[in-house]
Amino acid sequence: MRRVIFAAAALALPMLASPTAAQRAGFYAVEGVGGDGTRYTGAVQFTPTGPQTWRLSWRVGGETINGIGVSNGKVLAVAYTQGGTLGAVLYEIGPDGTMLGSWTAGREGGLGTERLIPR
Repeated sequence: MRRVIFAAAALALPMLASPTAAQRAGFYAVEGVGGDGTRYTGAVQFTPTGPQTWRLSWRVGGETINGIGVSNGKVLAVAYTQGGTLGAVLYEIGPDGTMLGSWTAGREGGLGTERLIPR
């Protein structure tokens, strides 16, 4: 499974002074479905790099995937690389901190979905 995320449209949204309390640093469980219907699970760690910016590190299927993200408190846009392939994901941040996202990667295209659940 390859994922690379960049969501330029989310960057055009008004920015808040600080991330919503629902989004927090730490670990999240990952549940996803690739564009081909393949299901996967794993974990992702969020590390703050600024008031509205994040470093993300997924662990899925024995592989580590790294990315960076920017949030406006309602939406998180993330760019990532996996095995040299660029990808992008756009998450909606729920009031309980759960995030629902759509992602695409590299030349393969298609859309996958992913849910992040705070641990």
